Amino acid sequence: MEIKEESGLMFGFPEGSKVIKFDDTEFYRKSFNILPDSKGVDFIALEKNRITFIEVKNCTGDEGNCRWRISPNNQKKETSHTSLDIEGRDSLDIELPQKVAMTLAALMGAKSFEGKKESVTELAPVQEFIFSKNFSDDKMKKCVILFLEGDFGTHTRSKKMIMSELQRSMRSKLRWFNCKVSVVDSSTYDDRIFQLIPE
Repeated sequence: MEIKEESGLMFGFPEGSKVIKFDDTEFYRKSFNILPDSKGVDFIALEKNRITFIEVKNCTGDEGNCRWRISPNNQKKETSHTSLDIEGRDSLDIELPQKVAMTLAALMGAKSFEGKKESVTELAPVQEFIFSKNFSDDKMKKCVILFLEGDFGTHTRSKKMIMSELQRSMRSKLRWFNCKVSVVDSSTYDDRIFQLIPE
């Protein structure tokens, strides 16, 4: 099992999968990050017939500052009570589709340097998958996952309802990409894709 850390959480990925912590790659940090407001997903996980783009938001203990981000389409941004600077930030249903779009753009940029720039080597398995002629086949699954940890349930809306609403909004914003969109947490994730490793 391959183990990766993000936001104070440990994730284990199935044997045989290849996992890249995308926003830590040399190409992202030294080349793509030069683009103003550049963004990228936390993990890209590859299996034989599946690619998964994963973003981790661990808001445990800081739910008050993050609550505005779980309301789709920046609905609560102007009325949020937070101690954080939220200038230039968006609700999660906007941020994650943007991160997916920019991640795919960065992979295309890296592909243009293939064989000419050493920093693109670590992205080679991902590029082989997405630039293959079979990428559009239904058997080649494309998944986008927001892992949202934190106690966001209220008297009027359960966390499950909040996650479903975020998922619907994200799915609408990702109609340009043929993928399955999921919002999960530590009690609802699919352990065939990854597992949360207890401390």
